[in-house]
Amino acid sequence: MQLDSFNRLPLDQKTNYMWDHGVCLAQRVIEDRYILCIFEVNGFFVEAIYSRRNNRVNAILPIADLPEWEAYVDQTLTQLLKLS
Repeated sequence: MQLDSFNRLPLDQKTNYMWDHGVCLAQRVIEDRYILCIFEVNGFFVEAIYSRRNNRVNAILPIADLPEWEAYVDQTLTQLLKLS
């Protein structure tokens, strides 16, 4: 499936497809309320926003621009520096 086809799916179908065909590459917690995960799905990347409050995925958004990656890069660098 290509990104444009994936984006046209309803959220429940996106979620199922992401769980079945995607790989979680990184995750971070926001305000102890949300878990944001980057998934690689068929060669494209999406960010899933999971609510800890209602125990469900609230949104799945494509990642195409650098600003969406920056928080994950910062998190990875911080973890690497802790290992040194």
